[in-house]
Amino acid sequence: MANWIIHRPQAHCHASEIRVAEVLKDLDDRWTIIWGYFYRDDDENQREGDFLVLGPAGGILVLEVKTFIPRWFSDTGEWEGETASPVDQLMMEWASVRRLLKKTRSNLWAAKALCVPNEVASRDIPIYMGIPRALLVLRNDLDHWLRTWLDLFGAKVSQPVLPPGRDAVLALFGASVQAESRREFLDHTEQLFQRQLTSRFALLDQLRDNQQLLIRGGTGTGKTWYALEQAYRYAQTGDGQKVLLLVYNLALTSQFERMVAMRKLDRGQVVVWSWEALFQELAKAGGKLPRLPQNADLEQRQAYYDVTLPSHIVTLSQDPEVVEKWPTFDALVVDEGQDHDTDWPDSMKLPGHKPGGWWAIYQLLLHGGRDAPASIFYDPAQRPPFRDPSRFCANALTAIWSQAAHVHLQPAIRYTRPLWSFLQKHRHPAINPMIEGLGRGDHLPEGPEPETFPCDEPAMATELVEKIITRWKKLGLCNPEEVLILHKQSDIARSPLGAKRVLCGRNLREVTEPDIPPDSIRHTSINKAKGLDARAVILIGLPAITESTDDFTAYTWFMGASRARQLLAVIETEPSSLKV
Repeated sequence: MANWIIHRPQAHCHASEIRVAEVLKDLDDRWTIIWGYFYRDDDENQREGDFLVLGPAGGILVLEVKTFIPRWFSDTGEWEGETASPVDQLMMEWASVRRLLKKTRSNLWAAKALCVPNEVASRDIPIYMGIPRALLVLRNDLDHWLRTWLDLFGAKVSQPVLPPGRDAVLALFGASVQAESRREFLDHTEQLFQRQLTSRFALLDQLRDNQQLLIRGGTGTGKTWYALEQAYRYAQTGDGQKVLLLVYNLALTSQFERMVAMRKLDRGQVVVWSWEALFQELAKAGGKLPRLPQNADLEQRQAYYDVTLPSHIVTLSQDPEVVEKWPTFDALVVDEGQDHDTDWPDSMKLPGHKPGGWWAIYQLLLHGGRDAPASIFYDPAQRPPFRDPSRFCANALTAIWSQAAHVHLQPAIRYTRPLWSFLQKHRHPAINPMIEGLGRGDHLPEGPEPETFPCDEPAMATELVEKIITRWKKLGLCNPEEVLILHKQSDIARSPLGAKRVLCGRNLREVTEPDIPPDSIRHTSINKAKGLDARAVILIGLPAITESTDDFTAYTWFMGASRARQLLAVIETEPSSLKV
């Protein structure tokens, strides 16, 4: 996709401009399109032009768009319905652009054309509607853009546009963008993400006759939203089904609960549970819940959730009277399936136990067992480094179900191209598989460049966060309530934000809290944010990623940075100054 700089809100554009934009958007990233720019006419009045197109070779094209070509009556020299000649207008724009380019000493060539996307005429005629055909770009010319570009620039097309020339154009015409236009551009990108995602839901229609689906996809491919949509579809099957939507992450669980509560289903029911809440519920049916030690450290918590609690559930699963008390469902949907173990530790493999790890327990809750409808969304590359990789196996997951069909989602659709490029540049052995899972990025929309801020003093991080949020709002990029602040530490008090609970005059609220006021700024730990995404993300409390960075820190950095859809600011704190 071409690089876009949009100065003109789409609501102020006529249909012909939008049609031209839809053609130009299919150009690759060697092209830059400026939609809406200002120039001075011969009387020094400020006027607005339509498009400036900067190609990989040749130079820059001044493209003035018209809905139709007015008729020119040769006897009077007047243009029907026009106060001035469209050719004169084009020549004035072209001359103004040339004057500005001359000041930069970029030696960039400027061509010119009137674009009328609703007209068609042979390229061989000298005059069309009183205008030299060589000055016109009509619908049949748009259909063959590269040939048209060669005709407009002639021999000049052999000259590549070098970075200094491109930078000069951007400095002249790319800096005048207003907050309203920025806001509309980013809003439009959000709508684009949503359209791309929902259009992919047709895949679920094509796969609906499969009893079980194993859907693999990297970050940004839409797995989470597929999972939610599939749960709704299962629920409304036939006379209605009771669906278990199982989520590993607590913050995502809270978000799913809110979204399911707002969705009014004609029939059926979707029950959202985190893995932790489900296992605790199953343990209560046995009359006893193993307790997590108070003030448990990371190692103790991991032992509790990986061994102690699951081991207790395995023991209970051997008792038919207890299993009889467990909740039951007609269908299962699991998001972040790679975090759900497919095998037990050797110490937990009791005589007569069923293979399949946690999944064997889930199947006990399904009326159809291993034959029940199920859709599992997963990505092995996203399993955290601190969790035993041997405890999840995609092949084992296949063997657990009776008739699973495999699907691989590609590529990522949730990011802008600058964000995709930013993630690509931060390579590390622990995260390279996730980066590869993003796929190609040339289809992604344009957007703001991610920002990085070194911060040696954690005490200065809060001030920096407020400056970033304030600037984003002033520029029209986002509102404060659209920002998600992510920190490495599970407890915000131990993060660089410390005791701060108000930013930019807004309350700072944890995303898992119920009933968060809509004008609040949200925050959470990166670990809890898995599966979430936001228009704007500020990542704090992590050092810069280098080859010497440990695997866990690199993984945490990627999971935090990849939560952003359009805006990302990374405040890098030196390792020596981090609180643990």
